[in-house]
Amino acid sequence: MILVVLSAPPVNAADSVLPKKDELLCGQIQEKIRNKQEIRDVVISSIQTGQDACGVIKCAIKGGGDLQQVICGAVEAHTTKDVASKCSIDAGADSREVAAILNTISQTGLCSDMPVEPEIIDYPPPRGHPGGFLSPSHF
Repeated sequence: MILVVLSAPPVNAADSVLPKKDELLCGQIQEKIRNKQEIRDVVISSIQTGQDACGVIKCAIKGGGDLQQVICGAVEAHTTKDVASKCSIDAGADSREVAAILNTISQTGLCSDMPVEPEIIDYPPPRGHPGGFLSPSHF
């Protein structure tokens, strides 16, 4: 009789820890959402500390985080808009809503509410020069 022993390849310790690490991070993000913390700041800090941006986005959305805050936080943490879009939609967000949010983000990637029209500030020219162009050589 021949006995054949089959064994699985050795498990890499880093591979077995990774899912637990992601699960722990997701639990922490969802706990902060339940505690009514500013989700935008949570997403920014999580991504900037080296966490997987897509995982953070998915976890925050699945945990009930405000979609606009999640996307804005991701983009402000320098996640590209295409990654933010794909991960948001993968987490179950409506594609039209994601597109609308991404279209409102300024070219600089900031989600701050900019005034519709710039505020006009009327300052007199330096040294009492009436009108005309200002040259830096006169300062």
